[in-house]
Amino acid sequence: MAKLKDIESDGKELVIWIDDPISSLDSNHIFFIYSLIESEITKPIKKIGEPNIYRYKQLFLSTHNLDFLKYIKRLSKPKKGGVELFILERNKNETELKLMPKYLKNYVTEFNYLFHQIYKCSTTEITNVDAECFYSFGNNLRKFLEAYLFYKYPTKMEDGVKMKKFFGDDENAIALINRFSNEMSHLEEVFDRSMKPVEIPEINKIAKYIMDKIKEKDEEQYDALIKSIQ
Repeated sequence: MAKLKDIESDGKELVIWIDDPISSLDSNHIFFIYSLIESEITKPIKKIGEPNIYRYKQLFLSTHNLDFLKYIKRLSKPKKGGVELFILERNKNETELKLMPKYLKNYVTEFNYLFHQIYKCSTTEITNVDAECFYSFGNNLRKFLEAYLFYKYPTKMEDGVKMKKFFGDDENAIALINRFSNEMSHLEEVFDRSMKPVEIPEINKIAKYIMDKIKEKDEEQYDALIKSIQ
């Protein structure tokens, strides 16, 4: 950071490498480091009527910390020039640099991922099935509802009460959602279910129902969730 304003660096096109600047710091320090990088390096210099000026030609950031990765994605970046995310994978005695998998690259949190999977089930044409999102629907639905209803109703109450509070008096819908979130996320006690085809039309209807209900209850949050997966 200090060298950026050094006489040998100031005003020049710099290639900057920051190697894991957060160590084992707590979350407050992680946010501080993110803010420091944003204010001193990545935030562009803006002048009226002129294109943004950046303090670097190329920037590399490395980390092993998923919380810090979340903040890295928020850093200001040029619209032109491109940004790419990579992951180092160790295989025995060798290390390979690969493109970061989508589950890390595209989603800030698991919550965004779970929402996206249910959303895909609600919008995918039944004749053009994305098998992965339908086969994992039960597990994704259970985990999503646990998180979503906890944030919606953080007071202590039974899960069934939360479901009724959110979905209203539609007992049939609640029963169907419970069946899918329980049966389809566990096969140990219902092994015969694994011998049957996945009920894609029913999954599609439930996913649409849940999306519509979230939009009805809190359109602002629904719109923000949609934006987060685009």
